[in-house]
Amino acid sequence: MKTQFFSYFKNAGVLLCSALLLFSCSKNSDDSPAEENLGNSTLTMKVNGEQWDSTMSLLITEEQESSQQGKYRYVSLTGNRIIDKNSATEDDLVETIGLYIAIPESKFKNPKGNYPIILKESQAGYAWGVFGSSTDLRDATTYVSGDPNNSEQSVGSVEIINFKIGEQMIFGHPTGQEGYKQLSGTFHLDVYPMNGTGNKLKITDGKFNISEGFDFGF
Repeated sequence: MKTQFFSYFKNAGVLLCSALLLFSCSKNSDDSPAEENLGNSTLTMKVNGEQWDSTMSLLITEEQESSQQGKYRYVSLTGNRIIDKNSATEDDLVETIGLYIAIPESKFKNPKGNYPIILKESQAGYAWGVFGSSTDLRDATTYVSGDPNNSEQSVGSVEIINFKIGEQMIFGHPTGQEGYKQLSGTFHLDVYPMNGTGNKLKITDGKFNISEGFDFGF
């Protein structure tokens, strides 16, 4: 269950659609998540100099292994915000930032430090990022952390400053696997349009303090 669930969020398009659905449900319900809402989770940054604050965040840890890299922990840090148009003719805008860190097994118990951000995913000791915006499930603009013509070039970094380790929970259900219950740190990166057209975005002054699972900040 854990691996299947996490793989959905590795796809930028599905990540945006999931955010749209979650925001839609939360706007139509007064109930808050019981097990997953741990509170005080935040992710903030500036996009081309403009302040950006998340209204929902997500932290998931997955154990991975490959013949070249051995075991490592694949960590997803996600922040979403909704811009309510308050209009009968305009759809609300949902924006999502996803940071994915491949932490070597040797650093699992102490992941503090810098992880360069590149375009290639699942490379132990590195990170990658996705930024997207969408007004509905069919219309999405996606940016990735690097020029597709130079996937090895570093375009930023994530620094983990503090952490807490414990048993992972997915929608309130224990997985039997250890992971990060909380992560905090900083980040900055440039993101490029996935379709190759348009200008890159500069993301600066990024900060995160995210607890495991979903946290709504409405």
